[in-house]
Amino acid sequence: GHKPTPSPSPSPSPSPTTSPSPSPSPSPSPTPSPSPSPSPSPTPTPSKFTLSPIEVRGSHLYDSKTSKQFRAQGIGFPNVGENVDDWIDVLNRINKLAPNTNVIRIYELPTCAFDTACFEKFMLVADSLGIYVVVPGTGTQWGWLPGSASACDPQTASGCYKAGGVLGFGQTMIRQFNYPNTLAIVIGNEFDMQMAKFMPVLKAYARDLKKHMQWCNTEDTSPTKGSMRMIPLMYANSDDRGNSGVIPKADYMFCGSEDVSVDIFGLNIERWCDDAGGAGQYSTLNGIIKAKEYPGAFFFSEMGCSKTNVKGGTRTWTQVKGLFSNYPSVDGFAAYVYAGNKDFDMFDGNFANATEYKDGENFFDAMKEVGDEPTESTSVVTRPTCPSSILGNPMTSVDDVEAYDTGKAGLASSCPQPYKTSAGGKGVEIVV
Repeated sequence: GHKPTPSPSPSPSPSPTTSPSPSPSPSPSPTPSPSPSPSPSPTPTPSKFTLSPIEVRGSHLYDSKTSKQFRAQGIGFPNVGENVDDWIDVLNRINKLAPNTNVIRIYELPTCAFDTACFEKFMLVADSLGIYVVVPGTGTQWGWLPGSASACDPQTASGCYKAGGVLGFGQTMIRQFNYPNTLAIVIGNEFDMQMAKFMPVLKAYARDLKKHMQWCNTEDTSPTKGSMRMIPLMYANSDDRGNSGVIPKADYMFCGSEDVSVDIFGLNIERWCDDAGGAGQYSTLNGIIKAKEYPGAFFFSEMGCSKTNVKGGTRTWTQVKGLFSNYPSVDGFAAYVYAGNKDFDMFDGNFANATEYKDGENFFDAMKEVGDEPTESTSVVTRPTCPSSILGNPMTSVDDVEAYDTGKAGLASSCPQPYKTSAGGKGVEIVV
């Protein structure tokens, strides 16, 4: 089919390329536990949410209840298939290896997550482990953003926006993931690589999802009237051309007004291929972000060099040690990846019984030394002016990119159910 995948190379959306079915039961690299069969989750699923939603204030992320600055540290999650218990097993394994993990980034959800509450137990277990979840706002079977102009009809920003029905997908994700520990919805992954001239699509998509959340909060027939939170929106940009490519795109994704901008700019950063060069690259970028004073957070939405560019093929993950002290303008990272892309894999398969590579051992060792989480001031932000072109590609106005009818997904009755704080203000429970 001509259906483009939602994320162009270099990081194809991790479908289980490496091992679709895990080998029967490889013993994970030396752990004392005699039999690693993490099958039935030992603890019953918690019934309440306890984490507070994270908000973007100024250039950084904050706990909405305590106002403490939030420093996200975690990993890209594999696609684990249709059984939600398998997802929970992987989550528990990550938590055992690095109990300070507080974020995961999911790429492809089980299909039941789009029209049932099947994934709620995963979100509850994540909450009980102190983990926030970054979820996809684009799909593979439907709700995709085109990877080439030939998939757009007509070949304009409006035609590209409508091609895969991405707006209905995003509205569905808002309905299904109105959980307190949903950190952000990723409205696109590396769309800028092949489709830079159609980047206004991304601002239009951010605009229309924000409108939808605002409407769910005010519309009389919406179940979330008066209680709908604005779930942060993130764009995950490619690392194409380094700073000269990334910074104009970050400027663009934050330009104009908040209504047409993302809340978090994600960078799929692939620069730490050796310690000396990597440290210099991160330091330069940290300085640029600080000087920019963006009206939103800056996040390493995928972090890690391709193993093909690393001497010996195993990454050191030295950047994780003291990351927030060394690069305080960066608000978080999702290391790439548990499994799903052979050039970046930390394990030899997508399930909880996969064998950990040395690469994964290095990462989880480094997670013990993330270190201090300095607090940054948020007082000044500077919203960039929208450029008329990016890297030679003229940008049409976002006003020319039209929203479209998404059928049932766009109705007030499809707004999410509220979650409510339980008695005493401790934790939140889903109202069904």
